[in-house]
Amino acid sequence: MILVADSGSTKTNWACFDETRSIHFDTIGMNPYFVTEEQVKSEIQDNFPKNVSSAEITAIYFYGSGCGREESQMIIKNMLQLMFPNANITVDSDLVGAAIACYGREQGIVAILGTGMNIGYWDGKKLETPMPSLGYIFGDAGSGAVLGRKLIQAVFEKRFSQPLIDKFQQKYHLQLSELLDKVYKQSRPNAYLASFVPFLSDNLDDDEIQKMLHDAYKEFANVYAKPIAQMYSAKRISFVGSISVVFQNIIHEELARIGVENPLVLASPLQKIEIFMEKYFSDFQ
Repeated sequence: MILVADSGSTKTNWACFDETRSIHFDTIGMNPYFVTEEQVKSEIQDNFPKNVSSAEITAIYFYGSGCGREESQMIIKNMLQLMFPNANITVDSDLVGAAIACYGREQGIVAILGTGMNIGYWDGKKLETPMPSLGYIFGDAGSGAVLGRKLIQAVFEKRFSQPLIDKFQQKYHLQLSELLDKVYKQSRPNAYLASFVPFLSDNLDDDEIQKMLHDAYKEFANVYAKPIAQMYSAKRISFVGSISVVFQNIIHEELARIGVENPLVLASPLQKIEIFMEKYFSDFQ
């Protein structure tokens, strides 16, 4: 059987399948920068299908956030190898999985907008990433973590109107001490920051929220999408991730300003990856 994972920083979607059956399950996000070996082991043991033996898994394809570098790929690979000793394991960035889901053997720009952000160009066989993924502190424009950070900054620095600040606090009752503890002392601060995105989606009709979102995706378009589109003479970009679904109208408007179309938006790429692998099953065994 083949085991495929689409892993973000918040959640990992898994598909376990062969030519006759397909089983799905979920775990926490398994970004190697934020999880431990014990967390990975515990999550898989608790959620792996009870009617499948780990010994049946002969190939694993793990596409994950934080897995763009060889050293981080080895961290995940070593963790999985202990649990699936009979499997040949491939670990690659979540952007490769997104590209396969969006384009298959075709070409185009692909971007992930979820808890984090990543972007690259898929030539139909391999991914090129001319811009490094710098994470939610240095990069990740338009991601859930960065949108959450900008929202909280505007609230605590009182750059929003008082009625909007009051509305935020009525929903979250967030104290500065709690915020600082969650971000600087607890695990997975990026996922914590992204957890505030529902406030933005619930208040899309607010002018201040609209401006914040348009500014965020104008930055994404100008700093990331436009240079890559020019570099590869590309006219289309596809998106994967919950954030790209929620704010797709604003994203589309800002991309249109730079002459780039976004033809496909997927909340999760796993189903499309699975369909692609089932079509070329023998290539992935």
